[in-house]
Amino acid sequence: MVDSPHDKLLRVGAVQFGPVHKSIDSNLKKIGSIIERAEADLLVFPELSLSGYAFMSSEEARPFAVAIDSTEISRLQNYAKTYKIALIIGFLELAEGNLYNSSIAINADGTIAGLYRKVHLFYYEKKVFSDGDLGFPVYNLKMQSGLALKLGMQICYDWRFPEASRSLALGGAELIAIPSNIVTTTGMLKTTLQVRAFENKVIVVFADRIGKEVLQTPGANQELIFRGGSAIIDYNGKLLKMLSTTEESICYCDVNPAKTQSKDINDLNNILSDRKKDQYYA
Repeated sequence: MVDSPHDKLLRVGAVQFGPVHKSIDSNLKKIGSIIERAEADLLVFPELSLSGYAFMSSEEARPFAVAIDSTEISRLQNYAKTYKIALIIGFLELAEGNLYNSSIAINADGTIAGLYRKVHLFYYEKKVFSDGDLGFPVYNLKMQSGLALKLGMQICYDWRFPEASRSLALGGAELIAIPSNIVTTTGMLKTTLQVRAFENKVIVVFADRIGKEVLQTPGANQELIFRGGSAIIDYNGKLLKMLSTTEESICYCDVNPAKTQSKDINDLNNILSDRKKDQYYA
């Protein structure tokens, strides 16, 4: 893998907006307009940005799923190439007849860098999606500047599982992007994300959506309120920027991926090599 140039700053943005439920074309146009106005090397968009979130079954969701070689993904690639911005965007993926809650990483030249399929499915997602089957890979994501970022991806509920972030750190990730559709009101989310960054010495970019959708569950519909609060967290656990719970916006920060590469905390301790795997439960 290509190492990041020493001390070269990367301008990242966490995009917060409200996708229109079941309206892929509208959402693609919105995404295009956001990218056109953005000033960043890398933008991270929310979970299921193309389709919206509230589906009760795979049959309901299937018409809004797209394949990685679809015209919809090609439009995202064209946005990246035209505006010279690397992109990470959550989408509803169709692959070999299965539906996945996925995120795609696109290089600034428009080529595809990588794909992630959500491993930990939340609530009614278990009735809609297949379990992610790609594990937690680390990809080289290329910026217009020539910087090659070592990228890991998670989606929403994955944040609850420390093994997910640790797997990406072991794979060499410098930055973890987390497209999300948070509906729970736990006050521990940002604190936990800060801990994930701190305990693995990685940058975290958390892109959450805003707005409301209705999940038509048996007996009574459930109104889903998305919590926003998109954030960028540095490798030392410091919260650099955070958005409100309701506004459509982008938070930007300049971060230094090279600072994540050494996992030393002093001359004798290293957060990865100090692990005692024979002492842990699986």
